[in-house]
Amino acid sequence: MLDSVPNIILGPISFIGLVFASWCVGEGGEILGKKYDASVIGGLIIAWLNTAPEAIFFITALVSSNPRFAVGAVSGSTIVVCTVALGACLWIGASARSSKNILLQPQVKRQCLILAASLVVTVSLILFGFNMIVGVAGVVFYAGFIVDSLSQKAPEPDVKGHEHDVESGVEEEDEHDEEAPVSKGVVFLVAGGVLICAFSKPFIESVVEAASSMDVNPILLAFFLAPVASEMPEILESVSLARKGNTQNINIAMSNLIGGTITKTTLLCGIFSFFGINKEFQWESPAFTISLVLLVICASSASIIGYAFTRQTKYHGLFLFALFIAVGLTQYLTNASVEDKLQAEAALT
Repeated sequence: MLDSVPNIILGPISFIGLVFASWCVGEGGEILGKKYDASVIGGLIIAWLNTAPEAIFFITALVSSNPRFAVGAVSGSTIVVCTVALGACLWIGASARSSKNILLQPQVKRQCLILAASLVVTVSLILFGFNMIVGVAGVVFYAGFIVDSLSQKAPEPDVKGHEHDVESGVEEEDEHDEEAPVSKGVVFLVAGGVLICAFSKPFIESVVEAASSMDVNPILLAFFLAPVASEMPEILESVSLARKGNTQNINIAMSNLIGGTITKTTLLCGIFSFFGINKEFQWESPAFTISLVLLVICASSASIIGYAFTRQTKYHGLFLFALFIAVGLTQYLTNASVEDKLQAEAALT
């Protein structure tokens, strides 16, 4: 039905659909987070709902033999999540609390440590290029992450969490929210997932069409416009969950962002390696290398902030915002110079 809609209309419509989907996912996550472990609700269920559009975007680009767009998309989306989305979560969450800091649950801190370890897969891809061992390692590591997350013991129900919520002055609202049944949370998550699946493909197609019509360098478009837009649901969810200063909700938001990043540093990097071998892609240096190195820098920064610090403050969020600007400028200037070099070589031939 949407195929006949012009891209100039389809883009905004699909984007609005994704924004509403993010609200549904955030509401469902908040309800279920009161009953279940934050690292499972955020790091697995919500993370996969949010990562679905990027995974589709990524695989579609690889199937159409456009690895530059795929690398730019996965690198750009990871950078946006680890800087803008995580920074917003820390800044807003810490600011909403009277103590002006955040205490992460042990399960969520463990996920931050796993994220740091997962970067071995990404670094191996940078060093060795398309390699079957790297591909297998990415898939196996992600499977291990799922098993580890499901095997973790859930924290004791809400006594300590409630004390933290009293500190932030939101206990009355939280008590009211607890009346929502689990089924309502499931309905919100299912509705959000359906909307994400329905609107992600039209949104991706409108972005690709925009790139073609404006003759924009695909990797630059993938790094700036597509990642920020495709990660808008996660950014909005982080703001929605963190704005009340509720400890459990902030942990769900953090786990969502960290879990989604682990998917990209392991599973998607492994898939990229498999496609590179099967389709005989050439490793484009320095474009691929720089994009993935910047991914590693941002993901490692996020993992260090989450794991190494006892408590997180809004200044950690401010640091991540600054990191996004620095990385964005590096990516833009580097790819612009590479593009100029390629055009000059083409002109000589």
